[in-house]
Amino acid sequence: MELGFIWAVFVVIFGGVVALIRWLLKSVNWWFYETKLGDKRFSLPPGDLGWPFIGNMWSFLRAFKSSNPDSFVSNFVTRFGHTGIYKAFMFGNPSIIVTVPEACRRVLTDDEYFKPGWPSSTMKLIGRKSFIGISSEEH
Repeated sequence: MELGFIWAVFVVIFGGVVALIRWLLKSVNWWFYETKLGDKRFSLPPGDLGWPFIGNMWSFLRAFKSSNPDSFVSNFVTRFGHTGIYKAFMFGNPSIIVTVPEACRRVLTDDEYFKPGWPSSTMKLIGRKSFIGISSEEH
């Protein structure tokens, strides 16, 4: 009887420690990226920055290797609602995913509010004045 109680207490404590470590790891990207924004972070769309360093890449790759690549975006819609715009951590950077055609059109055509941007590693490879890195005025 005594051994069963000790075992149950151990399992509960171990489960609590695992849950705490998981929560801390999932919060690292939020602490590192979103807290730097100050009050601007309240205007971010809903979403999840995922695990440190890898972010949402595992679910992204799993979805695109499966027979249903739309499941990646469907997961965001299920978890955060039909907003059409979500925050994520993709390719080593905090990112915004736009899924609604009207929002995509605005992002692609409104150079005043949406500047073209690429990860720094991509810009090193292709150059800052390449075709994909310049605005319509510079072109």
